[in-house]
Amino acid sequence: MIGTTRSYRSSAIVRPPHTIEELEGGAARRLLEDEPTLARYALALLRSDRDDARFFWRSEGGEWLLVRMERTRVGDSAECVVALSQEGPPFELTARELDVVTLLAGGLPNKEIAARLRTSPRTVSTHVEHILMKLGARSRAGAAATATDRGLLRLPLPDGGLGMEGLAIGQLEVLVQSLDQEPTTPSLSVARRRPYLMGSAVPLTGPARADGMEMRNGAALAIDEINARGGVAGRRIEHVLVDTDIFTEEGVQAAFEQLVEAEVDAITIGYALSGADLLLELAADYGAPYLHATTSEAQLRRVRSDPVRFRRVFQVCPSEVHYGRGFIRFLDDLASSGRWSPAGRGLEIIETPVHSGQMATVPTRKAAAESGWTIDAVERVPELGADWEALVGRVREVDPAAVLIADFVPAELAAFQLAFATEPTGTLVYAVYAPSVPEFLELAGPTAEGLVWSTMTGTYSDPLGSRFAGLYTRAFGRPPGKSHAGIAYDEVHLLANAWASAGNPRDFDAVAAQLRRGAFRGVNGAYYFDDSQGALAYPDMTLDPSLGQAHLVFQIQDGNHRVLSPAPYVEASFRWPSWWGAPTPA
Repeated sequence: MIGTTRSYRSSAIVRPPHTIEELEGGAARRLLEDEPTLARYALALLRSDRDDARFFWRSEGGEWLLVRMERTRVGDSAECVVALSQEGPPFELTARELDVVTLLAGGLPNKEIAARLRTSPRTVSTHVEHILMKLGARSRAGAAATATDRGLLRLPLPDGGLGMEGLAIGQLEVLVQSLDQEPTTPSLSVARRRPYLMGSAVPLTGPARADGMEMRNGAALAIDEINARGGVAGRRIEHVLVDTDIFTEEGVQAAFEQLVEAEVDAITIGYALSGADLLLELAADYGAPYLHATTSEAQLRRVRSDPVRFRRVFQVCPSEVHYGRGFIRFLDDLASSGRWSPAGRGLEIIETPVHSGQMATVPTRKAAAESGWTIDAVERVPELGADWEALVGRVREVDPAAVLIADFVPAELAAFQLAFATEPTGTLVYAVYAPSVPEFLELAGPTAEGLVWSTMTGTYSDPLGSRFAGLYTRAFGRPPGKSHAGIAYDEVHLLANAWASAGNPRDFDAVAAQLRRGAFRGVNGAYYFDDSQGALAYPDMTLDPSLGQAHLVFQIQDGNHRVLSPAPYVEASFRWPSWWGAPTPA
């Protein structure tokens, strides 16, 4: 027996002819072993024409359990998911009233109910009156409908299920009796059920560790949520986490090979600053769904070039091509609003050699020229170890109206900002992505006040995003960053939904097909994959915010990240940066 008085939820699988497969914790399995009649109801469901049943059950230990049974298909066979939660009948119904309302829902008159319960019709009539009052029903038919709709039914049925076959539980009762009459009543053995294995390659050490911890925590939060609800079709998700050196091809390849060796059902990574093309090839060879958040137009082109080979590869964010155009759009809007009057029209771009770090692209230059801006200087720096003091000196010489800086490592951007703050100019500093990691503000401190930055995939501050931030803060003792914690959280839910619909996690094509089907609304916006299997950018690729992820532009104000654009996500108006030394004009 389950001897605890604490509330719990658990689930198990019953497969024909006589196997119970356990999940971690084993509460459901232990109950099914100790009370074989309850397990036989699951076998009866598989013999019936019903897909599900819901009822209350009182164990030999006196505990009330809400039992949910659901037929699922795995390949050509069927199995029954049995989910249990320790809870008693609602509406303050007593055990006897639950018997009465169950028989009432089966269409029996008071006289037959009385005969089954070995009591008088007058007593049954009294029970019915109490039931109508507790359920707020006006008639017996209304009470029966409520009981059926809410699962206010009980097994076993007094005197069997004959005459009650219109209800799923009545049919189960009849089938259980036939099982009991067979020459050999099925005995139940125990087998362990394999969990869903989600593999993730993230940087848990090294310069990108802070972002890797965001990824790890966001995924862990989602997995815990799903497992607490009984997992995916009664099976838990297990996270296979591998530390990754995202700055070398050798590092990303070694991490990927560890996940393949673990035979994971899907692979997620945050981003790779080296070896991104290699990862595409490795993922295509392995075959499992591969979800990554490297903002790379080159990766999308590869997928478009061979849609069969890369049909299970998904980029869960838009590409970097929108960063430059979004930068120009923001400057245009800011200048036209009268909140900023630049001294000139010259711009400077600081970029890195990685795929997604190159900002001075043809689309950026074209957008700048059309709006009357000139790109006076382009500096390319390594993603690690740049000479920021020397570079800041050259920025002062150029003295642009605004500088776009795209180094994704928070410590590197903080080093630039600290160097710039020693002798600032009137330049507007506009960064890409790095401030999304909490480490940036910790390192840059007050020098970052007023800095503007953007991300192609950021966590919203709407009710979904706020709920996520609250859960994350309670779980890990600090708020999440503004990007990759939310991405990792959303990736888990994307996969869980696809696994649940596909049924078999090893049917990789079926899972990928589910990922392509429709839009999923996560805490970082909507995931709707186009023909390159990349997410859409709002408003750059779609004007429908329900289909895209917003290209969010933030400004650091009073130590917080406030959204400046696009609508409808705006939270604040632009403020003059701290290094300008002047108040916002009226």
